[in-house]
Amino acid sequence: MQEDFVGQVAILNALIRRRLDHLLHSLGLSEINYFYLMIIDKTPGISQTGLAERIIRDQSSITRQVDRLTKQGWLEKRRSASDGRQTLLFLTSQGKKVIPQIHAITEQVNEEALSSFAPEQREEFQQWLYDTRQKFIN
Repeated sequence: MQEDFVGQVAILNALIRRRLDHLLHSLGLSEINYFYLMIIDKTPGISQTGLAERIIRDQSSITRQVDRLTKQGWLEKRRSASDGRQTLLFLTSQGKKVIPQIHAITEQVNEEALSSFAPEQREEFQQWLYDTRQKFIN
């Protein structure tokens, strides 16, 4: 019996996370924390609150992962000059160096996941995923 939509998404999520974890392990990263680095690379100086909103995680989860990534040398935390209560996040040189490898891994997993789709189907599928996600955000 085929799973319902939510079941299929949950299983696909688990499989993709497992694959990412396997490939990221050699970099000292995991499927949980690599995405933090990618977002911070695109938005240097993002606040922890902004990061939590962007990746839809609670503040305590963000704090734990940011602290871990900082201790491992991937991130640097700085106090905001305009609001000392805010912590801003930046990649360290170590973090910047690993970004191309992370991109290569995510491209590989994207290709593996979407290999059965024709190019136009990929675009349609990705738009459908985005639209479905937006329904839950709004």
